[in-house]
Amino acid sequence: MKKGLPTHLVYQFDNLYDGVVKQAARYGDKDRYVYKVKKEERHFTYNDMLNHVNWLASAINTLGLREKYAGVTGETHPHYVATYLSVVSTGGVIVPLDKEISAEQFVGFVNLCELELLVYTNAMHKKMIDLYDKMPTVKYIVCIDFNGEKPEDPRFMTYADFLEIGKKAYEDGDHTAEETVQDRDKLCTILFTSGTTGTSKGVMLCQRNLVTAAIDSVDIIDADETDSIVSVLPVHHAYEFTISHLAAPNIGITMFINDSIKNTLRNFAAFKPTVLILVPLYLETMQKKIWAEIEKKGKTKLVKRMIPIALKLPRAIRRAMFKDIIGAFGGELELIVSGGAPLRPELIREFDAFGIKVCEGYGITECAPLISCNPMHWRKIRSAGLVVRHMEARIDKEDPADETGEIVTRGDAVMLGYYKNPEATAEVFTEDGWFRTGDIGYLDKDNFVFITGRKKNVIIASNGKNVFPEELEEYLGNSEWIAECAVIGRKDANGDVLITALIYPDYDKLKDKTAEEIKAIIEAEVEAVNKNLPTFKHIGCTEIRETEFEKNTSRKIMRYKLK
Repeated sequence: MKKGLPTHLVYQFDNLYDGVVKQAARYGDKDRYVYKVKKEERHFTYNDMLNHVNWLASAINTLGLREKYAGVTGETHPHYVATYLSVVSTGGVIVPLDKEISAEQFVGFVNLCELELLVYTNAMHKKMIDLYDKMPTVKYIVCIDFNGEKPEDPRFMTYADFLEIGKKAYEDGDHTAEETVQDRDKLCTILFTSGTTGTSKGVMLCQRNLVTAAIDSVDIIDADETDSIVSVLPVHHAYEFTISHLAAPNIGITMFINDSIKNTLRNFAAFKPTVLILVPLYLETMQKKIWAEIEKKGKTKLVKRMIPIALKLPRAIRRAMFKDIIGAFGGELELIVSGGAPLRPELIREFDAFGIKVCEGYGITECAPLISCNPMHWRKIRSAGLVVRHMEARIDKEDPADETGEIVTRGDAVMLGYYKNPEATAEVFTEDGWFRTGDIGYLDKDNFVFITGRKKNVIIASNGKNVFPEELEEYLGNSEWIAECAVIGRKDANGDVLITALIYPDYDKLKDKTAEEIKAIIEAEVEAVNKNLPTFKHIGCTEIRETEFEKNTSRKIMRYKLK
């Protein structure tokens, strides 16, 4: 057997609806999701998903929304996923929106895409009602698990009402999802990258992109219907949606939806996952909690001595040695797949010593998102993984003598382009059609990707989210007290990314102020900016400069000289 090829059975599916049908046939009344609403545990089977997709598709057709653009937002919920799948299955375009973005951004995205249907979870209800009059193209708003006083607006309905319309239509012979010819190469979803409405890009994906990434995920990760997952990442992320909600169901996995961050470890212990899909921030947090417990028991020195010994022992013995640590995560955890940002090799080795395998992958939203991943049976520490089966990668070097260059890729997972932005689309493709990732690295002889740096200015936060410095600089630049600024990412003492603002104040306007007064004024301006941003974009450190930034002849700040 050649290394890197699947070591297990991989079920194929042609499109998202085909996947739902085949999964229901294989797994039937097995739980696809277990979740909580007001502490009440609910179950949603593979057959339930097929029924909901069929009924929602018929509702979409009945209400004249077929082949239209629809939005979905809120917390992870089976009905969120069913909405996504049903819109695509009727030839429409689904636009998943981050529930944390500002009202201005939300409205901007809705209006840009001219959404006609908007489905959201109950926690978003007040925000949706407040914004509804600002979204003129929206004909219906549908609330999942609605539990308040029903608005009088005829355009509002509960998910249950929406589903009932479709169920009746389906029973009367409207089988829209079953009868729709699925075009795998047609636009089916738009995923907005981080940024303001004016600067953010909408990544256009088709069903071929999503199916390819899902199949390649299953291809490279050996799991099956005996496995279970606790979902903790935001569902609008391409990484979470493709891996956890398209790939995992294709192998019959049951997923418990984490109901809140504060309950995460409690839910791990209760639901006993065998697999977790995470970003580095979660692993770092887990590692800190592990060592905090070890220190409490006064066993730090002992465990540190045991780790190098454990790494030489069979995995079953390692798991027995550290059963208390594994027990904190339910006792069954075997595999963690990590993506979104690089992992420290030391962290991977520690989890290996405990008997938990960590496989690091690499991707980008524009590739739906998978480009590479370390197979369970063939890992290379410090690598972002083996290029997956339906993708290719190469290194474009500006200088042939360089050891590294920009990672470019092509394959069936690469996006159609950026929504209503042909200029940006043209910029990210080479003349021969390869997608420019903006990342710098190299490929080894086995086709494993190694990333050595970032070509783009984007700051990759420890939770895997992208933070664009230009956006923050735009906000800071609106202050009358700030002459120049630059935002960069720095590692703090714990190795986490700290968003740092380097600011050159307008000393002419502040000439009557002391250094301490200037510092207070600037920090107040930064705090004002933070108040209008999601937490993950908050500026955590402010440094005031006494001199202007060094600039090139175009008067642009030389970013590579910022430290």
